[in-house]
Amino acid sequence: MKQNSVIVMGSTIIAIFIMEALLRGIGVPSKLNSGWGWENSAGRKLSKYDALTTNQFGYRGQNINYDADDYVVLLVGDSQVEAYAGRPEHMPEQFLQEFLTSQLHKPVKVFSLAASGWGQDQQLLAIQEYFRVYRADLVLLWATPGNDFWENAFPDRSVTPLAGPLKPTFRLIDGKLSGPYFTSESYLHNSAIAQLIETVLANMQQETLEQRILRRWLQKMPSSHTTHKPDNENVCGGLTVVNQVEFFNTIFDLNKDIGYTVKSGQDVVNSRSLFSAYMLDPSNRDEYLVAITESLLWHVKTEVKKNHSEFLAFYPVREDFDKRGMQMVRCVADFQGNIFRVSLDFTSRLQDVISSEDLVVFDLLGGNEIVVSPEDRHLNDFGNELVMKKLSLTLMERSIFN
Repeated sequence: MKQNSVIVMGSTIIAIFIMEALLRGIGVPSKLNSGWGWENSAGRKLSKYDALTTNQFGYRGQNINYDADDYVVLLVGDSQVEAYAGRPEHMPEQFLQEFLTSQLHKPVKVFSLAASGWGQDQQLLAIQEYFRVYRADLVLLWATPGNDFWENAFPDRSVTPLAGPLKPTFRLIDGKLSGPYFTSESYLHNSAIAQLIETVLANMQQETLEQRILRRWLQKMPSSHTTHKPDNENVCGGLTVVNQVEFFNTIFDLNKDIGYTVKSGQDVVNSRSLFSAYMLDPSNRDEYLVAITESLLWHVKTEVKKNHSEFLAFYPVREDFDKRGMQMVRCVADFQGNIFRVSLDFTSRLQDVISSEDLVVFDLLGGNEIVVSPEDRHLNDFGNELVMKKLSLTLMERSIFN
């Protein structure tokens, strides 16, 4: 009897190995599509320029090539660094390289690690990958506090209840960073059988695998909002209501001296929105967004220091999102009719999660002339040039290169 059990167990294990090999051989199911560079970037679909301007890691930017005496700078970020709307020769890395070369009077090379929709989770992984092969003297992280906080907390990139593209990401457990989860090579221990089972279960529940992953992730997160507080209706009731898209498209045409309630299609209740880190009555999940961002930034700095490089985050304070947005937006109403009081103080929130010695903040003057269009408020070539010029001067003032 015991011998038969051993034979059955051995046969089962062999059958599993054979099935696993067969499934991997025919590519069923396909490996989890997690993370993206330039080729799969949302910006790639909008760009008018050559898709082949990528570096060795598949991110938009110049080829990573430097000499022993070159001062090497890494420019890390999201769509701001990727600059999909600009010409390849007018990316932020090119402007910064030119300004620093002229100021330092020595050869400087600047390389980009960025893609649209990245948070600090993707930036941390990209930095780790970079330092396995290359060196850098300085790492500059372009912070985007309007997006970074909510992007850092979820395994997908979406501001709706529907799951967006998956990405490797982290979880904060008892104050410690855990992960990354959902990397293409480690999902379910890279088992084709396990992934096939998960896919079948998702289909049985009439959802995608991405939606299944998101649903289970949300169940393990701190509690979200349940409903708006009644007193918010009294506070927000007298404000002018404007659609979110219309608000940002026409922000320089609106009266900056009155308060607004922005009507948003984003999933505010579940903290999947640009407003979530700025709630005056935050949920536990809203607070989690801030906590995990602080932890990720600390790990980014630690990784940079471990590789004998200097680290700084920088943030250009804009007239539209920062000054006008903070002054004008008092409340946000979601698509479910919930109303929340907010304070869009991007700079102060960023200062909550990174020390002053590691943060460079400066004003960026300009309105619609520095953005792609009123409908696309990413910086244009002129805007990127202004940011990099101001950044280089600020770095010199802080004696970063001494």
